[in-house]
Amino acid sequence: MKTIKHNGVAWFFDDERLVDAVTNLGADQKDDRRTYCTVPFGDGRIFVKFFREKGILGFVRNWVNPRGRREFLVGKSLESFAVTTPQPRGYGLSRTGSFVLQEWVDAQPLWSFMSDPVLRPRLLKGLAHLLLQLREHRVLHNDLHLGNVLIEGDRLYLIDLHKTRIKGRLFSEADEMKNLCHIMGDFYQEMGEDEKEMFFLFYGKPAIRSILEKELVAQRAEWIERKKGRAFSTTSKLTRIGRRVYVEGAKNNAEEVLIECIKNDRKVRVERYNDHIRKIYRNNRRLKKAWRNHVAIEYLLLPVVPKPFYVQEGSLFDSGFIAMEDLQGRGEELDRYLDRHYDTMGSQKTNRFIELLADFLSMLLRKGILHRDMKACNLFVLEDGFRFLDVEDIIFRPYSEEDLRNMFCQLNLSVPRRIRFSHRARFFLNVTGRLGIEKSKRTRLFRDVVKATIGEAIVYEGVDGLRKESWTET
Repeated sequence: MKTIKHNGVAWFFDDERLVDAVTNLGADQKDDRRTYCTVPFGDGRIFVKFFREKGILGFVRNWVNPRGRREFLVGKSLESFAVTTPQPRGYGLSRTGSFVLQEWVDAQPLWSFMSDPVLRPRLLKGLAHLLLQLREHRVLHNDLHLGNVLIEGDRLYLIDLHKTRIKGRLFSEADEMKNLCHIMGDFYQEMGEDEKEMFFLFYGKPAIRSILEKELVAQRAEWIERKKGRAFSTTSKLTRIGRRVYVEGAKNNAEEVLIECIKNDRKVRVERYNDHIRKIYRNNRRLKKAWRNHVAIEYLLLPVVPKPFYVQEGSLFDSGFIAMEDLQGRGEELDRYLDRHYDTMGSQKTNRFIELLADFLSMLLRKGILHRDMKACNLFVLEDGFRFLDVEDIIFRPYSEEDLRNMFCQLNLSVPRRIRFSHRARFFLNVTGRLGIEKSKRTRLFRDVVKATIGEAIVYEGVDGLRKESWTET
C-alpha cells in the first residue's frame, strides 16, 4: 500500500497513480453523514464515499475502526472469495471521518429489474448464487436489501460493505437467516410458487423455506407495529405540532373551507372541504386505529388508500379527525360504478376490469393487507386503479382461507344482482390463481362461497340510492 498525506487526509492506495485522483478531496467535506462522488482515473472513474463522524461515539469509531477502512478491507476479503464487488482501491483517514475508494461500476440497483417477470427467473438464480457464496464464506452483510446489490449485464455486485462481518467459524443459522430475510423481505410476497421453488433449489437448501417464511411474517409484523407505534410522534415521515400530526409534505394541504357534509352516522361524520375530506370519528379508538393504518401504509409506499394529510386528536370538547385527499370527480365506489357502467362495458372492457381488480386485491393479500369489511362500497374505482376506504378496518397479517371466503361472500352480496355468474367466477379464479392456491382448495372455496351467498339478500348503493335485491328476481 502507498501512503501519502494531502489536505488533512492520510491516504492509503494500491496504486500511486491515485494521488492525482484525490487532489481535490480533503477533510472539509460538506456536512452530510455520507458524501458520494466520482473522480476521473485513467480511462475510467473512481467512486469515492466519505463517512462523516459526529459526536463522541463517532470520534471513537473513527479512531478505533473507521468505516472507510473497514469497507476497503471487507471488499478485499470478498475479492479473495470471488464474491463480486466493486474493486476496492484505497481509503483515507481524516479527523472528521474516513473515505473509501472503489472502482466505478456503471450498474443499476437490483430492485429496478425485479418487477420484470421475464428477467426475474435469471435474476433470482444470480441472487441465489450470491447468497450461497455469502453462506459458504460466512459473510453477514447486515444491510442486505435490493438497493445494495447492483446489476451490470449478468453480474451482481455487492456494495455498502461497512456493516459487513466475516464471521469465520461463528456463522450460525441465525446469521444465514438475516441475509435471507433482509434481501427476500423486499419482494418475496411478489414471487410465484414456481419462482420460490426455483430459488430454493438454486440456493441448495429447500428445507429452509418454511423457516424463512415464518421469520419474514414475524419480522414484517414487528416492523408494522413499530411504524404504527410512532404514528403520533415526529419521525422521518411525520411532524407533530400540538394536537396534529402531519404527513411529510402535507402541512400546506387541507385548508378549512367547509363545502358539505357527505355522511353522518353513529360512528363517523364525513365532511368535504375545498381541498380535502375530513373523517371525524365519534370513537377515539377507531380514530387512532385508522391513523396508525394510514401511517403503516405510507411507510409501505403503497397508493392503496386515500392519501392522508394529517390527523387531529380529539379532546374533551371535540372529536378527532383525519384529513385526506378528496377522490370526488376521479371515480366512485365499486357498487355504484358497476350499477352505472356494467351494462354498457362490453366483454373486452369487462374482462380487463376484472383482471385489474383481481391484480389489486391479490397484490394486497400477498403483502398481508386485508380489509375486514370488504363490501363493494369500500372499494373506490379510479381511472388508474383502486383504493380501499374505511382504513380503520384494514388489518396486517397473512390471509387465511376463512379470510378469502368472507371477502368473496361480502363482495358477492354487495354488487348488483345482474352481474353475471361467469364474471363473478372469473374474478374469483383470477384472484385465487394469482395467489397460487392449488386447484382442489380453489374448488372447495368456490363452492363454499356459492353455498353461503346464493340465498342471501343483495344490498348495495346504486346510482339511485340504496338497493336491495334477491337472487330469484327476473
